Amino acid sequence: MPAMGRGCGVTFRGYRIHIILIAFAVCLAVALGVQRVAHSQRVVAPLERAFMDIPGVTAVALVASGSSTDVVLEVDPAADIGSAYRAAQAAAAKHLGAGLGRVVLADERTPALADAFYRVHLILQEGAATGRFTEMASRLADLAANLPVTDCRVYVDDQWVYVVLAADDGYLYEMIARPGTRAREVGA
Repeated sequence: MPAMGRGCGVTFRGYRIHIILIAFAVCLAVALGVQRVAHSQRVVAPLERAFMDIPGVTAVALVASGSSTDVVLEVDPAADIGSAYRAAQAAAAKHLGAGLGRVVLADERTPALADAFYRVHLILQEGAATGRFTEMASRLADLAANLPVTDCRVYVDDQWVYVVLAADDGYLYEMIARPGTRAREVGA
């Protein structure tokens, strides 16, 4: 049994346990830090650059959500959000593959814009469901004249009806799924 004099501690095969534990903790912290920096430089930065290269995208955030990653985009309200969304969806699928969660268009909605959207959403839902987009656009133009918005735009593609409502103090984006759009994509 070793003597328990001054400076002696618990040892294992001649090494002090607390020194071994400190060295292990420091090595683990360094390894995790190097891994995080490498992931940031090799995965996150190129992915963020790919999104920032999309016309109209002003900011991007990658948000871990369980085993998947959500992509949150800020898009200039004057941009074609349909084109920006489709480009972002393609870039996200290419870079994230099965790890892709959702592509989300962030907005700066106000209560007045949310109320304005509520007032037009049935027209938009009906247009998306029936495919009568010229009738939807005509009815929307008539109703938009009485809404507290400075801009009301609608884009249509084979999967979505994209809506932009803007006022002096904010803007709102919504996407209405057309029939046949995969449920996984809804919620963007």
